[in-house]
Amino acid sequence: MKRLALIFPLFLRAESFNDIAKSITNSLNYKLAKKQVEIYEKKLKLSEAKNYGSVDLSYAYVRLHQNPVMKMNTDVAVGAQNAGSAPVYPLIYQNVNTEIQAGRKNNFTGVLKYSYPLFTGFAITNLIKKSKIELIQKKLELKNTKRVLLLNAAKLYSNIYALNAKIDALNKAKAAVISAKEKAFSFYKEGLLNKSEADEIDAKYYEINAKIDSALLQKKALLNIFSNLVNKKIKKIDGLNVPSLKEENILKRPDVLAIKENLNLSETMVNLAKSKFYPQIGIEIGLKKEANTFGLDQNYYQNRDKSYGAVELNYNIFDGGADKANIEEAKIAKLQSLIYYQNYLNSAETEYKNDLLKIKALKEMYKSAKSEVEARLSYYEYINAKFEEGLADSADLTDAIAKLAAARAKKEDVKSQIFFYTIKANLDGGSNF
Repeated sequence: MKRLALIFPLFLRAESFNDIAKSITNSLNYKLAKKQVEIYEKKLKLSEAKNYGSVDLSYAYVRLHQNPVMKMNTDVAVGAQNAGSAPVYPLIYQNVNTEIQAGRKNNFTGVLKYSYPLFTGFAITNLIKKSKIELIQKKLELKNTKRVLLLNAAKLYSNIYALNAKIDALNKAKAAVISAKEKAFSFYKEGLLNKSEADEIDAKYYEINAKIDSALLQKKALLNIFSNLVNKKIKKIDGLNVPSLKEENILKRPDVLAIKENLNLSETMVNLAKSKFYPQIGIEIGLKKEANTFGLDQNYYQNRDKSYGAVELNYNIFDGGADKANIEEAKIAKLQSLIYYQNYLNSAETEYKNDLLKIKALKEMYKSAKSEVEARLSYYEYINAKFEEGLADSADLTDAIAKLAAARAKKEDVKSQIFFYTIKANLDGGSNF
């Protein structure tokens, strides 16, 4: 039992927002984005491999239906008239077809070749550059995934905190109603209060109970969403510490930087399109053997060694203007990327400015909410004292209790919003949590 007593409090340990922020990388969304980075790391290696050429080994066996032959057509002298020792012209010729076996049915070929793109119009260089930029973007997107997860976590945390405050305020109101209920029924028994007024307080008790149950269900639902977001069970959260505003640096925001990389990517795509206007030159060196035996050690009819070296030049002379159109398309896409970046940056700056305005308004609301709680508490104490003296009815008392509970919940709700919007402003402004 002692062991259980030690474990149980740890199991229910409240999670502070700092604790959650440190473990946000445990989120499955973050892990998915991280896998994307790993995929693009492999894609970069694939692009870089093109710069080293390729070595290929092939081995083939072919069995022919017939032995290959070489056919020869020749005219052969078959006779002549003789006059003594000298032939008498004309000679007599006959056309003769001759077939000579030139190979065997079983043929084996083995080739070890190295191919290298000697010149591609800088296509490979730009493909590698494109892969590097895409990898940078994926790494920035990973950072932005963390930023968005922190933002969502802050929203959930502030909402749960506000619900906790609401539940606490309702519980205090419930305690006040229970106290008033006891007094009311005591007064009723003494004939100092109508039963309808006692029933009014009793009804308020059940109304508050229903609100507490509803708030608890909302809290449970949010905790489930929170647990799913961070990929671990969250049973309860800690208090609320509003962070300070940090210096703005929107240009360093990972999503802004990722979109800015589109400008470099667009320039690379223009260069890739231009590479089509250059000739493609490649070389190939091969160690090749053709034989009639499995071990490639005997060729009975021709030379066994067919090793070679080759250079190929490929240049497109006419394509109907497709390459030129491709370049123009890439240039337009580059301008589009520039406009999109500027528009995104303007939107980010506007959102950050609005965050600051929201915080300013919330701080003023918080001051008012604190003053309202003090006023509602003073009014409740006044009405409660009057009720005990029989100078206030139950409707006034329950109304004072309800308004005090609402004011307390509102104050903490505003505080939770200040917490959220401060974190949002820092993240929107390019600062890390």
